[in-house]
Amino acid sequence: MSEPTDVGPLFGGNQPILESDRQLVINLLTAARNDSRLTDYDYSARMGWAYAARTFDDLVPIARDLMA
Repeated sequence: MSEPTDVGPLFGGNQPILESDRQLVINLLTAARNDSRLTDYDYSARMGWAYAARTFDDLVPIARDLMA
């Protein structure tokens, strides 16, 4: 996973996420798996990262490549 350039403290990336932020990423991951854009293995790994995420810097890279 490449390091994003538009997150970090300057962009608010160090701010804690809300459960609703996490749920948006989980919904995106689930849709990507259902559309065969993620393998079951990748889906599982990313879901683990999503549940472990505490800040936007943790959450953003998980689904960055899935967003249109």
